[in-house]
Amino acid sequence: MDPVRFRPEPPLVADASVWVNLVAGGRATDVLRALAASTIIPSIVLGELERGRDRGRSTYAAITPLIADGYITVMDLPEAAEGIYLSLVAGRASQTLDDGEAATLALALHLGTTALIDERKAIGVATARFPDLTVATTTDLLLSAQIRLMLDADTLATVLFASLTQARMRVPDHLLNEVCDCLGPERVRLCLSLPARVRTGLADAAEASEIRDSD
Repeated sequence: MDPVRFRPEPPLVADASVWVNLVAGGRATDVLRALAASTIIPSIVLGELERGRDRGRSTYAAITPLIADGYITVMDLPEAAEGIYLSLVAGRASQTLDDGEAATLALALHLGTTALIDERKAIGVATARFPDLTVATTTDLLLSAQIRLMLDADTLATVLFASLTQARMRVPDHLLNEVCDCLGPERVRLCLSLPARVRTGLADAAEASEIRDSD
């Protein structure tokens, strides 16, 4: 897969972090509507989001109507995928994942489709163990051509900014420049979830520009 030009080929299987980011962005319905088929959430992941209500998190309540409307499909882990799942949750800490991440990868492998997952460790484990599995992030999805056809540039920038500031969405290194271009320098400096080198670099460039203009 060329990660910079990710083309969503539904059905996609999405982990909890993806749902948190999409809900925080405020346009989850539009994003899901742009896809050709319902997006899958493993029942284990849905359970994680439901338990998050006790900690004041609103993602579960936000996606429940999307499930009812058919934009999201809840799927149990089939027996044939349990072996992969168990291998991902048992063993050395450096090689194991939490239940939701493991279920997302196991189900995507079973279905032969794309796993949407944001955590760096989970992506690393998936890349090492399942090189033929397509793994993408929330950012890959939001920057894809399908979503850009649904959201104009200003709306996309607003969605990215909300996901970054409210959900602390992680942006893969190869997409940092594209995200910064979408946001613009003022918003980038406010996104504390972006690497400091990116925010500092923009500030330094702006200061240098001001100095040149004053000369």
